[in-house]
Amino acid sequence: MQVRGMWATGLLAVVIGVGSVVLWQRSSNDTSASGQPGATPETKGWGFIGGAKEAPASGAAVAAQVRTPDQVRVRLFKEGSFAGTEPAGNWCVSEQKLKPCPELRSRFEYYVLGLGEVTIEEIRGLIQDEAKRANGDAMAAQIMAIWDKYWQVRTYAWRHKFVQADRSTWMPVFEEQRSVRRQILGQPWAEAFFKEDEQHFQEYYAQLESGQPPPPDPGEPVPQMAPGKDPAAVRAERVARYGEAAADRLDKADAEWADWERRLSAAKVEWERLQKATNLSDAQRKAEMSAYVKSNFPADEQLRVQALLHL
Repeated sequence: MQVRGMWATGLLAVVIGVGSVVLWQRSSNDTSASGQPGATPETKGWGFIGGAKEAPASGAAVAAQVRTPDQVRVRLFKEGSFAGTEPAGNWCVSEQKLKPCPELRSRFEYYVLGLGEVTIEEIRGLIQDEAKRANGDAMAAQIMAIWDKYWQVRTYAWRHKFVQADRSTWMPVFEEQRSVRRQILGQPWAEAFFKEDEQHFQEYYAQLESGQPPPPDPGEPVPQMAPGKDPAAVRAERVARYGEAAADRLDKADAEWADWERRLSAAKVEWERLQKATNLSDAQRKAEMSAYVKSNFPADEQLRVQALLHL
């Protein structure tokens, strides 16, 4: 679940579903697939058109640092942010054939979330090992061929710059991305991975061009489901601005945010109570609070709660 600040900065992506927008920033010194035209050797921070470039580490240095897939599993699933989670999507293998479907992109993006904890080379090794275990060597080789092309798209050096406040920049960026995706991935995989995102963007852009009221600054999600505000009126305004599907997504985000705030507020109250309990040692207070967090928050939220409560 994303907190409000992360969700707000990605409002445009939530509404239009632009495939290249990443809803949060991650920093890494991770090597991309090499030898691909238009690919950047490294990415530090992602955005609509990619991030800043840095000089890659030497081949010998990278090779000496690369962890095995088993070591990467330990780092991510036991020690890191993947603990308690399951991979999204699937391998798109049916009847012993790899068939274009959007779930493979979801599977790739699930592992990409590990950037910053492990390198992109280590993520590639993990994907390859997982694909082999699930589908065998031959099918894994086909999956990795798609991965390499997908990562080339993800790290492509785009010529056109996206400026959210300048709508005249939107279509050149969109058309370039749409074309490059098909050149690199081929039409079947490009459409499987990005068709829905592209359709959302085109519908949203056409709505704005038709004279419909533009959405507010994405830094402040509006209309908000504020206390005392008529939910029916908020829903109607969202549908008028963005359409039914986007309104559904915004309603869901509101519900998730309200649930998060409720549980976080309760955790703060519990931590304050434990801190005042004179019959407990510091170690006992932290142990009880840790048990409370595990009981009331899923694994992907626990680190954030601990940080916010300064545990």
